[in-house]
Amino acid sequence: MVAPLSAWPWENFGIYKYLLYGPLLAKVLYTRILEGSFKDDWCLHILIICVARSSLHQLWSTYVNMLFLTRNRRINQHGYDFKQIDKEWDWDNFILLQALIASMACYIGPPFIENVPLWNAKGFITILSLHVGISEPLYYWVHRCFHKSYLFNQYHSIHHSSPVLHPFTGATATFLEHLALTPVIGLPIIGSCMMGNGSRITIYGYLLVFDFLRCLGHCNVEVVPHQLFETLPSLRYLLYTPT
Repeated sequence: MVAPLSAWPWENFGIYKYLLYGPLLAKVLYTRILEGSFKDDWCLHILIICVARSSLHQLWSTYVNMLFLTRNRRINQHGYDFKQIDKEWDWDNFILLQALIASMACYIGPPFIENVPLWNAKGFITILSLHVGISEPLYYWVHRCFHKSYLFNQYHSIHHSSPVLHPFTGATATFLEHLALTPVIGLPIIGSCMMGNGSRITIYGYLLVFDFLRCLGHCNVEVVPHQLFETLPSLRYLLYTPT
């Protein structure tokens, strides 16, 4: 029996799952045609962020498969078998999920999301503080909970079943896991906006840096030399890598 919320709602949609982005695209076109501009259209920003995040993962995937660059720095020298490729095929489900949640938050949420400036120096400090002080500990405890017997066997084990790490491995998880982690990731963004310190650059930057570091941690390539961690042991608390 399948565990509750372990399967994705659009699991059987195949490639047609991308039609769920349709309402966002329709809103962008509607705004452009009737109002003649894209001003403060968060649907457009959500779509751009989705494309940017997908592209980031694809670039990492391309990099780790460039054996002429990475062969001598690969941690696990085995290749990726078809079983793992099939299992991680829908790695981008979390991007779609977070896009849908973000769009709902923009429509039914308070007006603090409107008129967010391009840049706010205080926003960088705010979002960093909220991440370190709230999101990072929450992320740790949520992840730790999913390592307990029942949750691990029913949900989190799929993440650890890949024999060779790949950037897509970090994004491959069940619906419940990403449903639990989405608010954790969103807290610094929402918090900085509620405090009046949010900016578009910090929102884009936070999400892309988060994804970049997760890809780094699952890339199976020693990008950061392990000798650096031996010299600076405390660095392991700021940056995690495959080694």
